[in-house]
Amino acid sequence: MTLEAHSTESAAENADSVLAALAVDLGGRVVLPADAGWDAARAPWNISVDQKPAAVATPLDIRDIQRILVAAREAGLGVTVQPRGHGANGDAAGCILVRMSAFDEISVDTDARTARIGAGVLWGTFLPHLDGTGLIPLAGTSPDVSVIGYLLSGGHSWFSRWKGLAAHSIRAVELVDAQGDVRRITAESDAELFWALRGGGGLFGVVTAVEIELFEAPALFGGKILFPDAVAETVFAQVTDLMTDAPAELSIFFGMINFPDAPFIPEPMRGQTFANVDVVFVGTAESAAPLLAPLLASAPVIADQTRPFTISELGQVAAEPEEPIAALDLGASIVDLQGDAVAALVGAFRAATPDGLTMMQLRRLGGAVSDTAAGDSAVVGNLDSAYLLFAAAILMGPLPRDRSLFSPLESALEGRTVPRSVVSLLTSGQTLAYAYPAETLRRLAAVKAMVDPGNVIRSNRPLP
Repeated sequence: MTLEAHSTESAAENADSVLAALAVDLGGRVVLPADAGWDAARAPWNISVDQKPAAVATPLDIRDIQRILVAAREAGLGVTVQPRGHGANGDAAGCILVRMSAFDEISVDTDARTARIGAGVLWGTFLPHLDGTGLIPLAGTSPDVSVIGYLLSGGHSWFSRWKGLAAHSIRAVELVDAQGDVRRITAESDAELFWALRGGGGLFGVVTAVEIELFEAPALFGGKILFPDAVAETVFAQVTDLMTDAPAELSIFFGMINFPDAPFIPEPMRGQTFANVDVVFVGTAESAAPLLAPLLASAPVIADQTRPFTISELGQVAAEPEEPIAALDLGASIVDLQGDAVAALVGAFRAATPDGLTMMQLRRLGGAVSDTAAGDSAVVGNLDSAYLLFAAAILMGPLPRDRSLFSPLESALEGRTVPRSVVSLLTSGQTLAYAYPAETLRRLAAVKAMVDPGNVIRSNRPLP
């Protein structure tokens, strides 16, 4: 045996010993590769990502987190946090994967218009606490995503055109740093770390709670509108025209969807393709009607599910899957949809359909998202592009399972994209280089070196 091989074997034995001791010492639960339930414990939400951590730990309290950090240093391992498993990027090797489900605190101060939320809380758990208050957070589309994971990763919201990217709403972050110290980070206590936390992902500590700003919204209106596949170009063109001068309180996400021929899909929709428009408006149905009238008159409507709703019902608008699935995805930040771009995207979607493309969504930006002053206090800053695109293939059958199915979309987008997005919308294989320019990455790296020089804390989206 060579010296190098002996050293590697000794390191592995040491790590195994440390993790076995952690399993005994932790108040919460530790699952090791040889344990029953290992595959379920390590699985991310997108089960096509095969992450292989050294262990999975579920701490009960701050002391448990500190124990995990000590064990990681002793074993030569990293620590990565996935409250629910969204955004997993296959980079958990050599890490203790931490699930924060026990950190379930929720409190709302209606007078101050703030909320305090634990790291294990999902949007679907938190939002019902705001019904009847007239207050809303800058929540995203899925109730199954953790509040803190979404916020730390920037968070593009239904309300971003109105109030900016969601990370800007963070007012305080409580975390355990790589040295095991409990810290409360605000703009006053540590402006540079606060800047980095608001959109830099999970690079800087094990976050246990955040405090966020809430916004007055006495009325909400919206829902899903379905059109025939044949009129997709007309619908896309109408939405792009409509959103040119739309008020910031209106958000429209539009695209195309192929419903699978599966029992969980309502009978009339099974195996069918539709153009779909998802609408959220901060205001009343009466105020929304004249804004949406040109769209509804532009093409035959198969289903119009728009209605007044409460903030706890926000997830029903997009109606995204709430159970783990296997999927491939593609994201892009689009400069414009002028000329033949709309027709090219619709044609590309149809061309990729036989290979298993499930959906394509375009999100109109502008409004507060474009505020150039937004970068002063949060790394998430602003977005200058016009649209965010997200496409996905849900892997359900014997169709190709490689990224070549996105080739038609990538060709249609050639020359129209920029490498600047929101971390929460990055797709598999992408690092923070796809979200931030080089000078911002250097500043993030400087903060990382200051708070975690040993790189104990790892993230789904590493620095390049």
